[in-house]
Amino acid sequence: MLINKFYKMKKYIQLLTIALISIIFTGCTENDDEFYASKYVTSNGLIEVITTTSNATVSCNFARLLPQDTNPLDLYLTSTSEEFFFNYTLEKKNDAGNWEYVSSSNYTITNNLGSNQLGSYISAICQLDALESDYQYESVITPNTAGQYRLSVDNEIVSLDSKDAVTVTIKTTVIGSNNIEFTIL
Repeated sequence: MLINKFYKMKKYIQLLTIALISIIFTGCTENDDEFYASKYVTSNGLIEVITTTSNATVSCNFARLLPQDTNPLDLYLTSTSEEFFFNYTLEKKNDAGNWEYVSSSNYTITNNLGSNQLGSYISAICQLDALESDYQYESVITPNTAGQYRLSVDNEIVSLDSKDAVTVTIKTTVIGSNNIEFTIL
C-alpha cells in the first residue's frame, strides 16, 4: 500500500514537471522584435533623388516629431538616436546592357548634410540638426565617367545606435521611384 502511494506520487511529480516545462517554453519566442524593442512606422516621400547630366543629389529630411495618424511620434525620445540611416547603391550599365556595381573609387561624393559610410553600398546617415528639430542628409554623387547610371534606394530608414531604447524603422518611399536611371555626359 505504501509502495502504491509512492508510485502515484512519483507519477504526479513527473506530470507536474512536464507541465511546468511546457509552460516555461510556451513563453519563448523566435521573433527578435518581441525580444528587442522595435517600432515600425510609415511616412511616405522622405527620400528624394534629383539627377542632372553631371551628378545625382540624394536627400532625406524629416522632422523629429514624425506625423502619425493620431499623435506625432518623437523619434529622438523613442530611440535616443541622433542618427538614422538608409542604404543605396550606384550602378552603371556596361556595354552588354547589364548593370554593374560602381565602386567608391569611380565617383566623388560630397556631403552637404549628414554623412556616409561607403562599402558595397552607400549608407546615408541622417543627423539630428543643432536645433534638434530635424534629421537631415544630402550628398551629391558625381561619377568619374560618362554613361548610363542607376541609383537603387532602400525604402527603410532605421535609427542608429539606439542604445537601450527602441529601434525605430520608418518605411518610406522615394519621391519618383526607388530605382532612378540617369545619364552622365
